[in-house]
This record gives sequence, structure tokens and C-alpha cells, in this order.
Amino acid sequence: MVASPVVLQAPPLSGGVFSASFTNAPGASFRAVSTTNLSLPLVTWPVAGSVTEVAPGQFQFTDPQATNTPQRYYRIRWP
Repeated sequence: MVASPVVLQAPPLSGGVFSASFTNAPGASFRAVSTTNLSLPLVTWPVAGSVTEVAPGQFQFTDPQATNTPQRYYRIRWP
């Protein structure tokens, strides 16, 4: 069973790139969705990119497109 991700860190990177890391069950599959408008239903948020398992149970998402949007909200989803 996949538990809800817990964000360990989301430090700003140079040039406005966004990155977040979290832990979960090894081998789990996730995707990141984002929006600039929190009033939109979650099902309408577009996929922002894939989440990479960088070590067993340690996941990372990086959004280089964040530099094009001054305010963006993210959510990690799993199937």
C-alpha cells in the first residue's frame, strides 16, 4: 500500500526552478500536477512532470518550467 507522500524538502533552486523530495514505498509510481489557480478542481490540474525514484523509497520532482510562472501550486498523485 502506498502512503501519502511527505515532503521532506522543497528548497528553491537557482533560476526559479522548483524541486521537492519525499519518501514512500520503494517502487511506487507518482506524478506531479500543478496549477496557478487553487479554485480549479484537482481533476483539471495538468500533469507537471514525472517523479523520479532517486534511491529506494526516495523520490524527487523537479519543475524547470516553474521559472515561467511566478506562482504555481503542486500536488503529488499516485494511480
